[in-house]
Amino acid sequence: MAINFALSAARATARSTSRDTRTVLRKAAESWRATHREQRENTLEEMGVVIPLSEWLGHNNGPDILENTIFSQWCWTRARAAAFAPPDTETGIRWARKAAELGLSYAEYRLELLERGRYPTDEDASRIRAARP
Repeated sequence: MAINFALSAARATARSTSRDTRTVLRKAAESWRATHREQRENTLEEMGVVIPLSEWLGHNNGPDILENTIFSQWCWTRARAAAFAPPDTETGIRWARKAAELGLSYAEYRLELLERGRYPTDEDASRIRAARP
């Protein structure tokens, strides 16, 4: 059975981009900043305060709200790249053959190996196949 690694990689890439939380968080933060600024300006106008509003008004120069999230995403990306780094040729071929014998894709086989710390058995393979969408 031939395994098409390019198809698996394309599917994994499409899945990871659809779950990219950084862009969602950035959009949410930008909209929050815009509405918060409007609320602040309206409150100041109602109070009769006439000062030039700057972007730094009320800012304590602390880190950005998304900074920690972006750093943790970066750490996870690096850890995942290190975990899924290609093995040497003989090991990769052996794992691909075992995955084909069990009816799993190479990525499913490798993920099970990383999660459990042992080689997948027939019971593991049937559980993985049953959990497929």
